[in-house]
Amino acid sequence: MFQQFLDGLGDLKQKPVALKQVKKILKIEEKSLPKNITNYFVEFTKHTSHKWQRKDKMIFIWTTLKYLEKQGRTDLKPNDDDWIALSEILGAPPELLNSKWIGMLKTDLKQSPWTIEEDEILKKVMTQKFISWTHVAIEYNRISSIMRHAKQLRERWNNYIDPELNKCPWTEQEQIQLLQLVQKQGKKWSVISKQIKGRTENQVKNAYNSLINAYRRNHIQSLDSDEIIVSKLLSKLDPPIQQPNTNTPMIQVMPTLQQQFIMQALFIERLKSMAFFAQLPGFLTTQQQQS
Repeated sequence: MFQQFLDGLGDLKQKPVALKQVKKILKIEEKSLPKNITNYFVEFTKHTSHKWQRKDKMIFIWTTLKYLEKQGRTDLKPNDDDWIALSEILGAPPELLNSKWIGMLKTDLKQSPWTIEEDEILKKVMTQKFISWTHVAIEYNRISSIMRHAKQLRERWNNYIDPELNKCPWTEQEQIQLLQLVQKQGKKWSVISKQIKGRTENQVKNAYNSLINAYRRNHIQSLDSDEIIVSKLLSKLDPPIQQPNTNTPMIQVMPTLQQQFIMQALFIERLKSMAFFAQLPGFLTTQQQQS
């Protein structure tokens, strides 16, 4: 089908693409698009999944632009029918092509505030299982009237909508866990957020910065590095457990039966002595004075 599309372009096939105009709409860095487009399509057919290479994007852009140019259109806004036609030409799902195009747009449309309706659509979509956010975007854009790319959907879900998201103030135990993870793994917020239940990358980063900044405000003269501050905060929040004295036996040895009899006899003799002295004149008076 792609070869038929090329044959049908005629002179348009060799006509250079006006990249200056295209760059106003799409995020592309190339100074020119490939001339030997047939070789690029051979590579493209190997990457029709969500993981596209640079060449895949180039053949996609070139084909879409030539398709619209052949129809005499300069708006660069493909509709649903266009994606179906391009899907047949390129051999990729129309939803995937639509999602990729949205991801390359420079327009402010995809940066518009989220609506309650969009949030509800995303919640509905996320009840299904997807292997990637690109596939989430494909399903979402199939339903929603406002197009969103995969990165937007991921950030919206992870930072605002996910029902497992913990929006409560950080507990001391969470702060200790955060500082310990930073000590071991560095400031890898994405990795750390996956180990603290319900906390996002932004939450983890902000919580860490709050702890460090609070320390610096209370220690204005301190020149301690972040690493030293983390160690000091941990020693304050999570002090080391005092180890027992090795000279002190951990378990007291129970006296033998014979030793218990002796101790009991000594105690009885002590009571008898106290009773004897209590009968002596002046003993009670002396005890009262001492008390």
